[in-house]
Amino acid sequence: LNRLQLCPKVLDREAGVVTSWNTMRANMYLAGESEANFYMWGTWKSRTIPEPVLTSKVTGALKKTLLGEAFVVALTEKGKVVAWGIETTNGCLGLGSDERSGPRVASNQPETIPHLENVTDIQMGNEHVVALTSDGQVYCWGNGSRGQLGIGRRNNAPALGNAFSPQKVPELEEEIVQIAVVKNSTFALSTSGTVYAWGDNRGNTLGLGPDEASMSISETPRKIPFWQMHRVRKLEIVDNSTIIAHVKGPEENGTAGEEENQEGEEDVFKHISEMQQAMKKTQEWWNHLLNVRHGQPYNMPHHAMGADASGNSGNISIQDDMGVELDKLRRAEKHINRMVSTAMSELKRIQHKQAQQNVRFILCMFIDACRLRQEKVMRTISARELVDAKKKTQEISAYSVIDFGANANEEIRKIIAVTRELQHMLDVVRTVQPVDVLSLELKVTLMECLECKLQLHDTRVELLREVKGKPSDPMLPALRTIKDRWNALKHFSLYQLYLDCENKKIAHADDDAHLEFLVKASNDHIDHFLQIDKDRIISHDTLVPAMCYDLLRENAELRKMTNQYQLNVLMLYGGKRPVGIPQSNGNS
Repeated sequence: LNRLQLCPKVLDREAGVVTSWNTMRANMYLAGESEANFYMWGTWKSRTIPEPVLTSKVTGALKKTLLGEAFVVALTEKGKVVAWGIETTNGCLGLGSDERSGPRVASNQPETIPHLENVTDIQMGNEHVVALTSDGQVYCWGNGSRGQLGIGRRNNAPALGNAFSPQKVPELEEEIVQIAVVKNSTFALSTSGTVYAWGDNRGNTLGLGPDEASMSISETPRKIPFWQMHRVRKLEIVDNSTIIAHVKGPEENGTAGEEENQEGEEDVFKHISEMQQAMKKTQEWWNHLLNVRHGQPYNMPHHAMGADASGNSGNISIQDDMGVELDKLRRAEKHINRMVSTAMSELKRIQHKQAQQNVRFILCMFIDACRLRQEKVMRTISARELVDAKKKTQEISAYSVIDFGANANEEIRKIIAVTRELQHMLDVVRTVQPVDVLSLELKVTLMECLECKLQLHDTRVELLREVKGKPSDPMLPALRTIKDRWNALKHFSLYQLYLDCENKKIAHADDDAHLEFLVKASNDHIDHFLQIDKDRIISHDTLVPAMCYDLLRENAELRKMTNQYQLNVLMLYGGKRPVGIPQSNGNS
């Protein structure tokens, strides 16, 4: 009894003795009288607890407790998961393995399950445990024979096995906001309202489509297809056998007003129902937004500790954004963009309704909050791409010419090899899309540094040629830089950007929007070259005639004019007013 406290029958079988209820009740307090966790009574698996008994084992408050046959898994308010008891079959303790003794199948006292941080929920199936973290990741451990862990076959194993420590479910494409378990089947709800399912599919428990319903096991997560046209708000499990997915119903169209008047207090009361619906929707969207961790305000040292007024937990830092995978940041940006689109659709729906200023104000506040977070994520992505490109210089060996009288051919080969790598890095930096002034200046500065480095290498090559008595020209390095900028301008033509959109499968509402996007993207890239040209003390060379730089600048300006001309012709063809041309007043 001193080993487990809460599992008297198991200990009775091992020790061969009968423990009285009074002895069990007395020993419930042995672990720590100063930390009271929970009272427990009633039926627990095959045991009966006749009266409430206080359990005092874990330091700190508990948020949730799962009971196995002879073990306990508990979630603390601080996001840690602890386990204790005996579980010799499946590995549900999640305490991992020892090199000598093998899997940990018993623990006298609560132990923190390793590699689990910021956990918000835990669920238990028949023989496995699932955990959800605050950043939308799902971890599973325990019996995996029915695919309920969602990790597939590890190391090309012939059969699905158990996991004695938490394993991250790798194939979830989005951040998860809710987990649910039915026996040996696992479900996860994403921020976009998509439901993923894996594990035991006998009787199509997972709710898969006709092509997959016949499979008995799904080893990895699969999207449930029937809800593609609906956004699921939450999952509910009834009697450990029935799954209910609550979806958002169709929008109810109200009656449109004939005219818009400034609302007074009496109009607010007339439309209180619409206001309540808008608040409910916005609160629901806001809860989804808070689940997208990246994009939240940073927890700066001078800020007050704890959650802020918006409901953020305050645990996001600059280091988190610098260490996270870029793909995860891009997924977060897409999630926020979908929320903006949803709120914009609602705003358009009530745009012409009478006396809806308050509703529009709430929606506009939410949209602005989403866009600010989206811009923050996009700035982080842009900065990370530039930083990653700059880090690649560490992989390039730095060569310096020490003695021009040494083996000149070998020195030239070294410089050319490094120049090739630097040129590739410059091409990568040029494709990065800055989203604010800071990232734009960082991009331009990095491009200038790389161009100066390339020009320095070319100058060294010319010097080595001079040492060998071969023809050389000190103006060639600067001319090569101008030629490189000229060729780069061609890469950002409308046709090249159109091909990039086709390869990346970027969709637009119509051809007009597509062309407008291409023109803006092309002009933005051209503006970067024009901005470099303004930094003449860095980007210009005194050996090159000023006319060469003038021709390059005029080429860039002509390309921008050509782009705008093509866009205006298309708008005129469609009966629209071209950009930059004032509307006629009818007198001319």
